[in-house]
Amino acid sequence: MAFLTDHPALRELLISLALLAAAYLGARFASYLIGVAIERPLARGIDQRLLSALKRPITYALFLFGAWAAVNRMPVSARVDTLVDGVIFAFGVLLVTLALARAYSILLDWYAARSHPEAAASELAREFNPLFSKVGKVFITLIALSMLLQHFGVNVASLVVSLGVGSLAVGLAAQDTLSNMFAGFTILLDRPFRVGDRIQLATGEVGDVQSIGMRATVIKTGDETVVIVPNSLLVKERLVNQSRPTRHIVTRAEVAVAFGSDLPRVKAILRRSALLSPRVDPEREPVVLITRLHESAVNFVVMFWARDYAEQGLARTEVYEAVHDGLTAAGIEIPRPTPRIIQE
Repeated sequence: MAFLTDHPALRELLISLALLAAAYLGARFASYLIGVAIERPLARGIDQRLLSALKRPITYALFLFGAWAAVNRMPVSARVDTLVDGVIFAFGVLLVTLALARAYSILLDWYAARSHPEAAASELAREFNPLFSKVGKVFITLIALSMLLQHFGVNVASLVVSLGVGSLAVGLAAQDTLSNMFAGFTILLDRPFRVGDRIQLATGEVGDVQSIGMRATVIKTGDETVVIVPNSLLVKERLVNQSRPTRHIVTRAEVAVAFGSDLPRVKAILRRSALLSPRVDPEREPVVLITRLHESAVNFVVMFWARDYAEQGLARTEVYEAVHDGLTAAGIEIPRPTPRIIQE
C-alpha cells in the first residue's frame, strides 16, 4: 500500500484497469440476465422482442460507461482525455441511437398488429409502417447528429434553418401527395370503411372497396367499373357506408294497382309477398305506403329489409314476382300503361 501511495500514477492506472475489468464483468452479467429473461415464459411477444433487440446495446453501454470512468482516472494529458472522452461520447450516442431505432420499429409493428387486426387495416398498415419507420429513424438520427455536433462545438443553428427551408420546399412540391398520404393515415386510424365494404360516394357512385393504399382507394362498382378515388377526397367529402352497422339494407319496390281496388287488402298482400323472399329479413315488418293517386291507378311503395346489400337486386326481383302472383291470385288488376292520342 505504501508503494501505491508513493506512486499515485500507478495507483490510478490500477484503479482504471479494475474499473475496466468490473465494467466488462458487469456487461457480461447483464447480458446473461437479459438472456435468462428472454427465455422465461412470461417474456413473450413485445417484451421478448424488445429484450432481444436491446440486449447488445445495453451490454455495450454498460461496458462503455465503465471505460469512460476508467479513462477519467488515468494519468493522461488534457488533450488525450478530451479526445478519448469525445470518442466514448460518440460511441455512446451511437448505441443509444441504435437502441431507440430498434425499439421504435418493434413498437410500431406491435401497435399496428394490435390496433388494426382486420385484413384491410393490416394491408394499409403494411404500406404505412415502412414509411413511418424510416421517418422515425431519420428523426432519431438527426437528434443524435445534432447532439454530436453540439458536443464537439459545432453550431447547428444554420443546419436547422437549412433543413427547415428544404422541408418547406419539398412540402410545397409534393402537397397533393402528402395530403393523400395523411388522408390514408386518417383512414387507417378512423376506419370509416374496410376492404369489402360497399360505400356510396358523394358523386352518387356505389361500389365495393377493393383496396386502400397510401395515395388512393380502389372501388369496384356493380357494372365491374373500377373507380380510383384519392384518399383526400374520401376524408373531405360525405360518403355512406352501406355495410355499417350490418349488411342489411332497406330496399324499395314500387307497385301500382287499378283505381277502386280494396286498398287494405292490397296492403296486406304486399306485406305478405315481401316476406316470401328468403333474402328478406322476416324479423322486420315491411312498410307499405301509398305514394300517389292517379286517374286509373293507385301507387304503392313497399319498403323491406334485404339481408345482404350485395343481394339487394335479387331480393327486389323476388318480391316483385311474389307481388305479381299474389295480386293476380286475388283478382286485383295491375293497370297497364294507357297510351293517349292527342288529335289537333
